[in-house]
Amino acid sequence: MAEAPALRDQHGQSWPWPPLAPDPGPPEGADGASVPSRCWLFFLPGAFTPVCTAELGWVDELAGRLAPAGIGLRVISCDSAPVLRAFGDAHGVRTPLLSDFWPHGAAARRVGAFDDRSGRARRTSVLVDAAGREMRRVEAAPGQERRLADHLSGDGVGPDRD
Repeated sequence: MAEAPALRDQHGQSWPWPPLAPDPGPPEGADGASVPSRCWLFFLPGAFTPVCTAELGWVDELAGRLAPAGIGLRVISCDSAPVLRAFGDAHGVRTPLLSDFWPHGAAARRVGAFDDRSGRARRTSVLVDAAGREMRRVEAAPGQERRLADHLSGDGVGPDRD
């Protein structure tokens, strides 16, 4: 298997692979003291694009709804950490924003979510366990938004409540 990706959050902090470590500032209602047993890796093509901006409008709600089930949420983009920080600060996003900038797209490539033609991640979410094994996948076509509900139903994540 390829070397583990080197991820940094919007504050420059390193994250392990898979990025299940508790984040320093969880959304309201999340338990930041415990390490989640599973984690959604929420890949974005680019933080400031219209569809990504729309999706990032509900990631904090999703993180809060997943936390009671011991599931984390990590947003991952090939954008640099400073770009993710600017976006998070401008839009009030509290969910960890992880940079997959260098080696470019290593995390997205590891889970088959990298688009070599565009040089960006596909709009893909991958639920992984603590060993990094894929448990579930949600994908959207280019220009289409994923749905919050698609991340809540099935595989013990909880009932669809939307």
